[in-house]
Amino acid sequence: MKHSLKRKQVLIGLAILMAFLISVPFFATDYWMTLLVLIFIFTVYASGWNLFSGLTGYTNLGLAWFIGVSGYVSSLLIADYKLLWVFAWPLGALFVSLVSIGVGYILLRIKGVYFAISMVALTEGTRELIGTEYLEPITHGGKGVPFVAGISLPVLYWSILLLAFITVFICYKITSSKFGLRLITIREDEQAAETLGIHTTREKIVAFVMSAFFTGMAGAIHFTYQNYIDPSFGFNIQLTLTPIVMTLFGGVGTVFGPLIGATLFTFIHEILWAELTILYMAIFGAILMILILFFPQGLLGWMKEKGIVPRIRKI
Repeated sequence: MKHSLKRKQVLIGLAILMAFLISVPFFATDYWMTLLVLIFIFTVYASGWNLFSGLTGYTNLGLAWFIGVSGYVSSLLIADYKLLWVFAWPLGALFVSLVSIGVGYILLRIKGVYFAISMVALTEGTRELIGTEYLEPITHGGKGVPFVAGISLPVLYWSILLLAFITVFICYKITSSKFGLRLITIREDEQAAETLGIHTTREKIVAFVMSAFFTGMAGAIHFTYQNYIDPSFGFNIQLTLTPIVMTLFGGVGTVFGPLIGATLFTFIHEILWAELTILYMAIFGAILMILILFFPQGLLGWMKEKGIVPRIRKI
């Protein structure tokens, strides 16, 4: 009875929060909408990275590859083929997901630091390839792809809000499922998981492809928001490192840690950048060092250890 009451309270709270977020464009300024758009984009990036790396233990240092490939496909479809953004976004995400099946089949047989290095090499190699003169007729080379998608800021806001909600919800369902448990088993001891009959390569590929789809979708929206993409911007290492830091900030392997990390990270970054333009990177670095030293499991992991929130996989 008490559990049922708490569940209802949580659902009511979430419904109120969603109603508030949906109504934001009706009263907020463009600045606040833009800030929330960035928070939701990086929430999807961080959740997508966490869905694979947080659960399997395989550190993906090539998140920017998912983002850049999907961003390029969707941007070119909008700019050169005049496709509507509502079709271009999922096509970009679907393309990178399909390619990720082959990439995952090859690279996910490599373990540890070698997998991480391979993903970095793949990202850098793709960036160089897209920027070459040989692919310039298709990718526009190093000149980049400027385009106007014809989407208003409120519609863009609602689109990324919906994607962030779906991503967090699916991460919640996966983390609390048998599939999620198999991924965690791989993270804890892959050899033991194989002994138990878990098809580890297949499970890792599925998680890898799902991560590619969600981050790719967010990447397509991100570059539509920017109205521009080029090789150095689309495959920037910051698009990999920032979501990882956000996940570490909130809690690796948790459901809501990436959301917490993306929200706090973006607000802190914005405040420091606005108030302390010269020193903000140094202060920001100091904050990250303190978090790593005193909150190695992230804020949500620390809250679980202290009993502030239940120590369950669903959180």
